[in-house]
Amino acid sequence: MSEQQSPPCPRTRLGAKLRRMRRQAGLTLDQAASRLDKSRSSMYRIENGRTRVDVHLARSMMDLYGIRDITLLEEVREAVKPVGGLPGTEGATRGQ
Repeated sequence: MSEQQSPPCPRTRLGAKLRRMRRQAGLTLDQAASRLDKSRSSMYRIENGRTRVDVHLARSMMDLYGIRDITLLEEVREAVKPVGGLPGTEGATRGQ
């Protein structure tokens, strides 16, 4: 029997979505990082859910990628919410 995996945390889902958007726009990680005035490693961490992304950066990413996603900003806000009101748990899932 295979072990059931828990769903990814909001920040991980958001990062994967941002990566898909970048790829859909035909940009490499280096190209996007340069145009957004971010380091490649910073963009990598954002797309892998290891670093928070704020609403302003998300808007800049949508502009650069030429994509309008009306749900993205709400997903950004959800990904930075503390879980259960505990400080330092932004984007974490319960039970981890």
